[in-house]
Amino acid sequence: MSPEQSVQIEALLVKAEMDGSSKELMRRFFDSIAGQPQFTRIISLLERFPSVLENFCKCFALKKEFLAQGKSESEWDEFLAVEDNALSKLGE
Repeated sequence: MSPEQSVQIEALLVKAEMDGSSKELMRRFFDSIAGQPQFTRIISLLERFPSVLENFCKCFALKKEFLAQGKSESEWDEFLAVEDNALSKLGE
């Protein structure tokens, strides 16, 4: 991650309502996608729309809690599929 990208990430994380360990995991996540062509657009979106960052952080925290209960990534994926299905039915 470039120094400029690090500054952008830190500015976002200052606004995030997360504990230190969650922020560190978010740093690692952003570092893992820093080389992607859409990285700049993702960061721009998160900077312009604080509610998107807030929801992203909440989802990240939910997944962290879910996995901390000893559940697996595949169980998380199943959980998301069930939720997506339920929300789709509400929209019909």
